[in-house]
Amino acid sequence: MFLWMAFLWMVACAGAPPAPAERRPEPTPPVAAPLARVTYSSRLRRSLELGDRVPLFDRVGFSSPSAVIFDSTRDVYWVSNMNAEAAPGHGFISKLSPDGALTTLNFIDSQQPNVTLVSPRGLAVFGDLLFVADVTAIRTFKADTGEPLGSIDIPGSVFISDVAAAADGSLYVSDVGSDPNLAALPELGVDAIYQISPTGQLSTVARRPNLGGPFALMADGTGLWITCTGTSDLLLLVPDASNTPAPDSGRLRLPGNAPRGLAAVPDGTFLISSWTDGSIYRGFRDGPFEPVIQGLESPADLGYDTRRKRLLIPLLTGHALAIFELPPFQVKSPPAP
Repeated sequence: MFLWMAFLWMVACAGAPPAPAERRPEPTPPVAAPLARVTYSSRLRRSLELGDRVPLFDRVGFSSPSAVIFDSTRDVYWVSNMNAEAAPGHGFISKLSPDGALTTLNFIDSQQPNVTLVSPRGLAVFGDLLFVADVTAIRTFKADTGEPLGSIDIPGSVFISDVAAAADGSLYVSDVGSDPNLAALPELGVDAIYQISPTGQLSTVARRPNLGGPFALMADGTGLWITCTGTSDLLLLVPDASNTPAPDSGRLRLPGNAPRGLAAVPDGTFLISSWTDGSIYRGFRDGPFEPVIQGLESPADLGYDTRRKRLLIPLLTGHALAIFELPPFQVKSPPAP
């Protein structure tokens, strides 16, 4: 009886279907980076259409890009990423070729050894050096390799937003003095512009509450041009060789509100981004400024590619870089009487 039951058990097992193989979960497809969030509403015949945008970097995973510059020596774009959605101290710098063939998202990364990038914003290149405005200090890197070379601390600074290089190698640094969204309230902080000489000496160009929240900087043969995000002005300062504080040399009220970015075009016009109304304005330094692009999401500090006549616009909360090829600019003619 026992042998018969064992025989039946062996037959049953031999005829049983094989146990189903363990089903492996389907791999999760990678999530593509978001497209640049760019909308458009034309008000002027010369305004750029959405189709004029160059979508080279629409799928690059920028994270809170705050500033972009064109490095003509190396023919690359540098983009600072605040990486605001991560913990503080996780910023990084992207390096892009203008044709899109080479993209290094984390060329300089705070997670690399000996690299400090808390919340990088404005950028400047001079010679072989890349300078980064980073909260209360200027970080210095070798532009060719990304190797960190140290920091220049700005004592008493609160919110360093930009750094600009002059022709003699001097650096200029803007401190909004408070949160940029509160820059219209001068009692909250002391706004300042600093100069760092080619030998590393720090001096104060201007430091007073009524500067208006200096944000973006540009140095040329006239002086130092500054967008004031609190008062919506374009400010000109002419630093004195004696290092005495510089008074205002000119102020122009800009259209829109909360200007952030500033870039120069070889034809003598300036490009200025408005944070609150999402527009890019273009005009000569003494005005008038006219909107050429509208409907952008949080346009930050601008760059301009002089070789390809491209406007480079980081969209901070859009996590994208919008690029437009600019046509020649003509001031809008007043209507005939």
